[in-house]
Amino acid sequence: EAWRSDPERIGIAQAEGFIRQIIGWREYMRGIYWAHMPGFAERNFFGHDRELPAWYWTGDTRMACLRDAIRGSLENAYAHHIQRLMVTGNFALLAGVHPDAVDAWYLGIYIDAIEWVEITNTRGMSQFADGGIVGTKPYVSSGAYLDRMGHHCKGCHYDVKDRIGERACPFNALYWHFHERNRSRLEGPDARPGLMTRIGRVYHTWDAMDADTREALLNKAERTLQQLNAL
Repeated sequence: EAWRSDPERIGIAQAEGFIRQIIGWREYMRGIYWAHMPGFAERNFFGHDRELPAWYWTGDTRMACLRDAIRGSLENAYAHHIQRLMVTGNFALLAGVHPDAVDAWYLGIYIDAIEWVEITNTRGMSQFADGGIVGTKPYVSSGAYLDRMGHHCKGCHYDVKDRIGERACPFNALYWHFHERNRSRLEGPDARPGLMTRIGRVYHTWDAMDADTREALLNKAERTLQQLNAL
């Protein structure tokens, strides 16, 4: 009504954002919580079990995007939803961190993290631990996406253009490792219907790589996973 009465003062994008993102998404999350709890809090579709890197609580990492997102979160008890989903959440998912640890971090860090909205966004949207109740695909990316969307890569210790070198961006090899190690789950009978329609191109690209490249990426990812706290 406010938009219709004064469209010059309130733009359609503002109205859409309020209706969809604030009212619509809020009610969707609340509905998921009441429909699927308490079992939702135990979902771990990928069986991830790694500990959260210690630097999530300090921001002391050489990865510029994560350092900035985490330190800002610690200082302000807040972060933009893209930082939560595609930086801190993205890395935790690629690294195979147990969703309980990710839940605990988001609950402990953010001032707006009340359980009914935190756990549905974190375990559902961010970590895909629910197997697709909330989201339609795992929200993961390599360093290329972060480079396009942000400004951190230019001054980072790691090289976003490198995939397997000593200072290669950790997101790169971990991205392919995530898809390879979870392929049977993502293609299996328990996967969300239509999931491969969303992510099938990823496997097409992976399968088109030569065997040596795939092996090098997986080996690089394994070394990265063994030294998460040193990143």
